[in-house]
Amino acid sequence: MEAFDYVRPTSLAEACEALREGGGEAAVLAGGTDLLIQMKEGSRRPVTLVSLRDVPDLRYVLLGDDGGLSIGAATRLSDIENSPDVRRAFPAIAEAASWIGSVQVRDRATIGGNLCNAAPSADTASILIAYGASATISDGRSERTVSLEEFFSGPGQTVLETGELLTAITVPPAPANSHGKYYKTFRSAMDCCTVGVAAVVAFAADMKTVDDARIVLGAIAPTPIRAPKCEQMLAGETLDEGLIARVGVQAAAESRPIDDVRASAEYRRVLAEVLTKRALLAAQVWAGNGAQA
Repeated sequence: MEAFDYVRPTSLAEACEALREGGGEAAVLAGGTDLLIQMKEGSRRPVTLVSLRDVPDLRYVLLGDDGGLSIGAATRLSDIENSPDVRRAFPAIAEAASWIGSVQVRDRATIGGNLCNAAPSADTASILIAYGASATISDGRSERTVSLEEFFSGPGQTVLETGELLTAITVPPAPANSHGKYYKTFRSAMDCCTVGVAAVVAFAADMKTVDDARIVLGAIAPTPIRAPKCEQMLAGETLDEGLIARVGVQAAAESRPIDDVRASAEYRRVLAEVLTKRALLAAQVWAGNGAQA
C-alpha cells in the first residue's frame, strides 16, 4: 500500500472542504471494507483519506410517523440488518443488508460505502431503488437530492462531484398492500452477487390484482437497472403462474450482462429470469396468505 495523508475532520463542512482540497486524489474512509482492499490491490491510490469517524449525525436509522425511513450514510450494515423498525416496515432492506459479507464485515461496512463504491452488484442498491429511495448529497454548504436510481453513472461511478458527500438515504413509505423481496445468487458466502433481483409489488384491495410493481436487476448491467417493460406487464393484471413466467422471460430480455469470472452473460440472463419469477412468486404467496410476513 502506498503512503497517504490521513485527515480526521469533526464536521461535515470540514470533511467536504478536505475533499475539495484533495481534488480527485482524495477518498472517503467510512468502514473501509472496500476501499482498503482496493488500496492494497493497487486499483485505487488516493493521496488523502478523509475519515468520517468523528463527523456527527451520519449514523442513524429513523422510521418516521408516516412510515418513511431515513438512514445516515455512515450507518453500519449490521445496524440496518438488526433494526427492529427496518425489519418490521422494510424487511427486504434488512434482508439485503444481511446478505453482505460476514458479520465482521457488516459491523464495519456502511450503507454509504456500499452505495458509493457503485458496484453493479451492490446488494442494498437494488432493493432501495425498488422502494423509490433517494440520496441526500451535501457539499458542506448546501444539499441536493437525487433519486437513487439516478445516483449511479457507471461501474464504480456516481453523480457525486468533488467536495460532495452522500449524507443520507431516504425511503418513502412502502405502498399499501405491498411486498418487497430481494434474491441473489453467488459462488460463495463472501463473494459478490452474480445476479440480484429486487421486487416490490403493491396489490389492489382484492390482493390479487397488481396495482403497481417495481423490479430492479443488479449485476446485470453497468448499474442496477429498473425493468420497465416487466413493470408494465404486471400493472393492472392478476398475478398468476402464467404472468410470472412471462415477466421472468422479459426480465432476461431487459438484462445487459457481460461475461466475467463470476458467470457468463448467458447464464446471467437465465438467473435474471429465475430470480424475477422467484421474487414475484414470493409476493403472490404473501398476498395469498393474507399479507403475512
